[in-house]
Amino acid sequence: MRQMLPTSRRLLLEKSLRQLDLSACKSVLICGAGHDPYRHLFQGAQEYVCLDIEEVPGVTDVVADVLSMPFEDGRFDCVVATECMEHIADPFTLCSQITRVLKPGGRVVLSVPFMFHQHGDPYDFWRPTRHCLESLFKEFDNVEIISHGHRLHVVSDLCSTASPGWLFAPLRLANHLLARLPGSLQRGHRTPSATTGFLLTATKSANSSLHERAA
Repeated sequence: MRQMLPTSRRLLLEKSLRQLDLSACKSVLICGAGHDPYRHLFQGAQEYVCLDIEEVPGVTDVVADVLSMPFEDGRFDCVVATECMEHIADPFTLCSQITRVLKPGGRVVLSVPFMFHQHGDPYDFWRPTRHCLESLFKEFDNVEIISHGHRLHVVSDLCSTASPGWLFAPLRLANHLLARLPGSLQRGHRTPSATTGFLLTATKSANSSLHERAA
């Protein structure tokens, strides 16, 4: 069902992730891993840890809160948090924890919705703008933010996720075509003001002190 009738948000997120080269990452932490749909992106990983607050049998390696990760400082060279931040009551502590467990030079891959329906898991707190994400990771290097879609994608998702689901979900078939539109993924500051969400990648600088200030 999810593959046949995906939201535009999901299609564009997966499209943008496929464009990343993560083959050099050797030690990887997946935050809010769920059923872990991203393992194929890390073919070269020697350590691959799935963390979630609830266990998924056969998938979850560590059951813990992302606001208090049970790992030593500088353990991972990549931390992934896709569609996780919106469900966290304190995104500042989340970013602090990500910074703490990343090695200097390590990479964060984080996605979050913007103009997308409220959805629980079990809660839904945040819809950060591009400027908010830039501020949260201002001490990182090589910050890049990809915008996912524009108004057509937003309208499609808002309409096709309305209740009752059985009535509107078939509208999502059009999302496969919308994902192919030119400009469905955009980089830089001249991007749509109405977008389904963002994907941020950034590199922890050697002198980053975000987690020290937040501690």
